Parts: sequence; structure tokens; C-alpha cells
Amino acid sequence: MDSTRSDIRRPGRRTASLVTAVLTLGATLFLPAPATAAVSPPHAPVGPFLRSSGLTSPQPCSSGSRVSRSLTPILGVSKGTPAYNADRPNLAATFEVASLGQSLVSATVAFDASLATYQVPAGVLGEGTYQFRVRAVDGGTVSEWLPWCTFTVQTVNVPAPRVPTSLRVSADPYAGFQFCGTTSVPVISSEGGPTFAASPGTYISNPNLVGRFEIARPGRESLIQVGNLYGVGVPAQSFTPGTYQFRVRAEDGNAVSAWSPWCDFVAQ
Repeated sequence: MDSTRSDIRRPGRRTASLVTAVLTLGATLFLPAPATAAVSPPHAPVGPFLRSSGLTSPQPCSSGSRVSRSLTPILGVSKGTPAYNADRPNLAATFEVASLGQSLVSATVAFDASLATYQVPAGVLGEGTYQFRVRAVDGGTVSEWLPWCTFTVQTVNVPAPRVPTSLRVSADPYAGFQFCGTTSVPVISSEGGPTFAASPGTYISNPNLVGRFEIARPGRESLIQVGNLYGVGVPAQSFTPGTYQFRVRAEDGNAVSAWSPWCDFVAQ
């Protein structure tokens, strides 16, 4: 008898292996695709406002009426509290400006920290009433529009503001104000950064009011500072020891008041 071993494989076993492989491949091919997470739209921005210029106070859309003394006002909006849109580094805001329901211009600008601002370009607005609205944008997703915010552009026939009152000066950002017209002359440090301030000549709120401060010393050119009437700062070390005086006038667009009386002060 031949004792050589036979190495013949059983056909049934090979067929079973092939069938198993085919079934496994088929199951893989027909598996459902993994679900894609839905991209939720960003939260709507909050607190839209208008400013006539970078020197004037914001006029919120939530209260009162808004008047621009400029044909190129600044529109703005806030990202909201930290809970809103905190995980959206590419968040932007789309502003749309319209007149009588007809869109005039729109632009999308990125948020700078918590604010997004857009200055209406020249040639778009004239005297009259307009409105703007804004929404948040994050890539291909957008929030709902905020309600329309109405504003008026009035740059001509602006009533002249009254002469400012209660002139005062602070020696530095942490010191209290020293008022002019009292028994003692205000004193500042020649090395400090003083703040000059005044009050409007009327109690009627005017968000477009700015102050033009003239700071003078005999024999020297005047220093002019323009900004918020309630306080404009002067860089430190702008003074040498000596006697100075300052005055201020109020400006509302192209309308100006008369100058206030001079106020003497001393730098030492």
C-alpha cells in the first residue's frame, strides 16, 4: 500500500470561505453613511445702535429716536453675552440700509471682539429718514434679522447748541474734578494726564454733542482737543510748570455755540 499522504483540500470548505467573504463585503457596501451633525444657525446679535461719528455717543435702537449729523453714520451691533455665539470665531454681521423699504446698500463685516461696526459710505444717504437692520453670519448659516431701526439724517438747519457750563479739570484719571470759578484755582501735575470737562448748556439730551477744548498759554500755540463734552484727556507730560487757561464750545454737527469764558489753572 502506498503510504504517501494526500494533500487534497475539501471543495466544500473553500466554497464556504468565499461565500462568507462575499457576504461580508456586501454588508459593508450597503451600510448607511454616518449621520452628519446639523450646523445650527448663530444666535441673533443684540443692541444695534447708530453713531454720527467716532466722537459722538451711541444711540441705541431700543429707545428714543436716532439722528445723524453726518451723511456717513456708523452702525453697530453687539455679539451679545458670552453665552451667545461664544464658539464661533468666524462670526460676522450683515448690515442692510434701506429707504422706504428699498434696499440701498448692504455689507458683511467681522466682529472685532464683541462689536461689529459698519460706516455707511459716502453717496448713499442724503437728508431724510432711513432704516437699517442687521443679522449674524457664520459661514453658510445666518440668524434671523433684527427688527428695522429707523433713523433721520439732518445735517443742515441744525440749531446752535448753548454755551457749555461747569468747566472743570481733573489732575489725572484717578483724581476728582476741580471746578472753575471757585475760590481756588485748579492745579494739575505737569507730568500727569489731565482730563478737561464741561456740561451742556441745557439739560436736553443730545447724543451728537461734542466739545472743542482750547488750552492756551501766553506766547505758545493753543492745544485743541475735541471729544466727549463730559471729558477729554490730554496725554501725560503735555505741560511744563506754569499758568494756563482753557475754554470750550459745544458742537452739534456743523452748528456751534459761542465759546465759554476762560478758566485759569496751574501746572506744577
